[in-house]
Amino acid sequence: MSITILKTDKSRHLNHWKSKLRFLTLFILLFAITSHAEENDFGPPIALCLNKHTIPYINTTSPAENIVNDAYKACKGAVDDWNKERASLPREMVIKQNKEFRDMYIRMIEIRRKQIQKK
Repeated sequence: MSITILKTDKSRHLNHWKSKLRFLTLFILLFAITSHAEENDFGPPIALCLNKHTIPYINTTSPAENIVNDAYKACKGAVDDWNKERASLPREMVIKQNKEFRDMYIRMIEIRRKQIQKK
């Protein structure tokens, strides 16, 4: 009987440590994934590039359109790749997407500037 009790206590103790180890492993994985996510942005390469070349200039006095135009020049490779990906789409659709995407960045800068002024 005492041998059975010892085995049961040992197995409970072992199961307790296994569950703690699982929790610790999951915690470390979660921490590692979120740390990595902060360092590396997610999204299409064109958006990452345009964000990199527009967001830092929101607080400047340059017109939003100039900031976006400069960003498109700096991101020419990403823009070309994006255009290649959309080569099978109708030309009118690609033109409309290009205009809407450019206009979205201009509006984003203007809206953020208004928010900063309100503070």
